[in-house]
Amino acid sequence: MEIKKSATSTGPCLQFKYDFSLWFCETDEEVALHISEILTQSGYKGFVEHQDQVAGHLVIKEVTNVIQQSKVTIIILSQSSLGSGWCRRVSEWNLQHSIEKGNKVLPVYFNIKTEQIPPVFRHINGLHYDSNFFTKRLLDSLKSRKKSTYKYVNQMKVCLEQGKETSLE
Repeated sequence: MEIKKSATSTGPCLQFKYDFSLWFCETDEEVALHISEILTQSGYKGFVEHQDQVAGHLVIKEVTNVIQQSKVTIIILSQSSLGSGWCRRVSEWNLQHSIEKGNKVLPVYFNIKTEQIPPVFRHINGLHYDSNFFTKRLLDSLKSRKKSTYKYVNQMKVCLEQGKETSLE
């Protein structure tokens, strides 16, 4: 279920469509699918780049919509993604949205050294895919956001009670 803020409504009448969105370079697909599997088996709903993109849609528009509809953005940073202009651009869009709207960005470092991490990501607590505690820390990083779903459901009820426009999908 998704609730979109209408042009005439005020207040926090917004529900995210996705608990997480996962962005990665195609060569890192195995890692991305493993992360997606961990999260979906734990009850989280997500959007996985390359897997969930719909043919015929404008890619830039779809990426923007998904970023806006995701509580947490997971970006896999690897040798491949660091060398890809597209991956860098998607990372920039996610970071910009995080700064403007406060959504959480979670970098996952895969086969890169600390000195290779782009400077902007060095100030964000990230996860190392090869860490012994990766799965636990990944789930812990989304837990607080999952609990906040109740907050958004309550906000939706308030909006509906106040007669504010919403659309349900």
